Amino acid sequence: MDGHVVIVGAGIVGLNAAFFLRRDGWQVTVVARDPVSDTTSCGNAGAIAACEVIPNAGAHTWRKVPGWLLDPLGPLAIRWAYLPRLLPWLRRHLAAGSRSAVAATVAALAGLHRTAFDDHGTMVAEAGLGHLLRRDGALFVYRSAAAFAAETADWDLRRRHGYDHQPLDRDGLLAREPALGPEARAGCWVPDWAHYLDPRALSVGLTSHLRERGVRFVRGQVTDVETAAGSVATVRAGEKRIAADRVVVAAGAWSARLSKALGEPFPLESERGYNTTLPDPGIEVSNFITFAEDHFVLTPMAMGLRIGGAVEFAGLEAPPKYARARALADLARRYLPGLNVEGGKDWMGNRPQTPDSIPVIGPSARHRGLFYAFGHGHLGLTGSAPTGRVLADLLAGRDPDLDLTPFRIDRYR
Repeated sequence: MDGHVVIVGAGIVGLNAAFFLRRDGWQVTVVARDPVSDTTSCGNAGAIAACEVIPNAGAHTWRKVPGWLLDPLGPLAIRWAYLPRLLPWLRRHLAAGSRSAVAATVAALAGLHRTAFDDHGTMVAEAGLGHLLRRDGALFVYRSAAAFAAETADWDLRRRHGYDHQPLDRDGLLAREPALGPEARAGCWVPDWAHYLDPRALSVGLTSHLRERGVRFVRGQVTDVETAAGSVATVRAGEKRIAADRVVVAAGAWSARLSKALGEPFPLESERGYNTTLPDPGIEVSNFITFAEDHFVLTPMAMGLRIGGAVEFAGLEAPPKYARARALADLARRYLPGLNVEGGKDWMGNRPQTPDSIPVIGPSARHRGLFYAFGHGHLGLTGSAPTGRVLADLLAGRDPDLDLTPFRIDRYR
């Protein structure tokens, strides 16, 4: 392709956009405040969770919210001083929980995730990062068979979109993960799942590959995208001005600030997530595990055992509350009695969450040559490679084989 694309943001979505666009022959520049640091893309749970197409806004979730909020270290927290700013987003989130809205969200996410394994496979193969990827399924663990049965509708919905699962009793769980204690009594095995052994190594390695392929990285905070005759022309980052034929906004939880400045406001929130990585867990864990009732996950990684989850709404500026990360480690000990929780490295990341759990992917409704790729929530790594491939198809004039109507930037206007 003949032209220059500027990508705003060096998270995993922006990096995959750069990969697929450069692969198509575009000249690519990535502009970010702090490329390849301990961002959300570097500290996540590492999952390619293609089957995770059930939105957060379902009625079954809202029934549990009061109890979660009463627990100061539970799976959901809202900083009450932030609540007035959060309310408009919450109203839209509640509306997204209707039966018809949930069905539309599941269809949209299933469409995006359908090529996740192929697109990630293309990226890691060409970037020489295949050693970081394990595609060997995942366990979902419940405290009772009744709790697993209560989510039958969700599992059936996943199956209707091509994602199967194998129910397991306690003996079946122990056959796959002997370290599980008596708290784990039922669950299932999900074959369509993969995870990276080190998300930071993935970001660093992909950045290095892109540099070798001629992608330019510029440090700076983008403050404006200037247009001429209705088309993008220049990206401004402080005193720097970078000419552009196309611009992709992929700045994660900060993307809506820029889209608003461009006349396309979008209701985006930071779904702050926490984790702790245990360098010496004292037990061997072989599988990615989701503890479904307590809403946290466990990932065996190259640097130790990562235990993450929780949702906190406090905006982009509030300081982290790392007690939430340590609470997750203590909760994990209920399921893994031999777990050593000492020496953990705590972390917090800002996950960009839309009200309906559908990311924003596609062209601007106002400016030619401007594209958006943000709002993937806790599925940013999963959706990153498919999003990059879709953007490359769009910019090349190819059919991305995905209905982009649900992903529009202007769907709330």
